[in-house]
Amino acid sequence: MSQIETVVTVVAAVAAALLLLKRLVRWVSFPCQFCSAKVKTFDQVNAEDRAGILAYFHEHERREPDEGGLFVCTNCKTVHDDFSGEKKSWDADAYSCRTFCKVCGRMMSGCEPEKEKVACPGCGTEYRWQVHERSGYRFFTPPAGAPLRSKAPGGLDGI
Repeated sequence: MSQIETVVTVVAAVAAALLLLKRLVRWVSFPCQFCSAKVKTFDQVNAEDRAGILAYFHEHERREPDEGGLFVCTNCKTVHDDFSGEKKSWDADAYSCRTFCKVCGRMMSGCEPEKEKVACPGCGTEYRWQVHERSGYRFFTPPAGAPLRSKAPGGLDGI
């Protein structure tokens, strides 16, 4: 076998393993850090809820989220969005809710829903947990009109 054939074989094996791992993670899921119920991937949520969740992003954040990075807890009605630290680490973050700032991209911690406001240590943007009226889901919300990044940092696209 030539070196090129070996490289192609290894790349194909790694790609197959990653695809299998992705399917396993989606099947197993992980617990919501707030209520411990299993979260669902965005495509596992019913169409009406998906439309309501997307309405939040269109109306408030004025952006298209990475749908592969949206995780939804239908038990406590919380959306872990594409900037959430949940996507970076598949395990529950029991000690400190983490998310990337949607303005500067810095990792923020201590973003629990019990806190009235959480400010980004990098740029000072203040976030609040708010329920979006149309969807009924809770989002970690930046101020209206804040200049938001279009994507989360760190190569977190569509797991």
